[in-house]
Amino acid sequence: MTQKLTFYNTISRILFLILTPVFFRVFNFAFIWHSLYWGVITFVVIIWIFFILISPLLGRIGCGWFCFMGTIQDLNFKNSLFRIKQKKPILWLRFVMPVVFFALSITFFFIHLNNGTIEHIRFIPNFFGTDLNRHYQHVWFYDTFGAILLGILLEKRWACKNLCFMGSMCAIGAGYSRLLPVIDSNKCTICKKCETVCLVNIPITDYLTSKNGLVTNSECLLCGKCIDICNKNAITIKFVWNRKKYYQSN
Repeated sequence: MTQKLTFYNTISRILFLILTPVFFRVFNFAFIWHSLYWGVITFVVIIWIFFILISPLLGRIGCGWFCFMGTIQDLNFKNSLFRIKQKKPILWLRFVMPVVFFALSITFFFIHLNNGTIEHIRFIPNFFGTDLNRHYQHVWFYDTFGAILLGILLEKRWACKNLCFMGSMCAIGAGYSRLLPVIDSNKCTICKKCETVCLVNIPITDYLTSKNGLVTNSECLLCGKCIDICNKNAITIKFVWNRKKYYQSN
């Protein structure tokens, strides 16, 4: 089961990475900001609202299984130019990025509203069309190049944890996720191999003492890499519906 999880995660990420240009155009993936800018609910808004809504149940599955930006950054993983010592997100930065993002787009929305360009918020999933126009090509190129650059400069998805407004919003719900990695204290030897492969630098073994082995970190992407590298099969990912009850019974 654990090997299958890692395998499926890899296939999912490769698939979405290869098909990124198609998904960008057909599902308007490149235009989250533009959707708000024009006051239009598009496919991309629907998709990410869905990922945010399911995060209290399935955690950051959208970030770990589908996001092409994260996958591109992972290609460089531990060979980035700048090493990051801190393992927790920078909270003020995580707060500022969404505020700036929404403030700018909503400001332009009201400008369009006041000058009569638009009349109200509209529901048009395919608002931007599917033609491969020059504007779209530029957006796709800049996003891809930006992800490559971030992966080269900053290790272990530092940008995802601190700069991505969607990751920040999913992390809020993921703090209550019921799908979690669980460490078996009877099997774990605290070799910390799991921490060396963690895509977001989670101090996994710390949860043996603080949470009875329940890894409740909202940064977890459920990628399964920690499971795959564990020779003792000490880590599993499973649904834990009642965290307090789990703590008391272990």
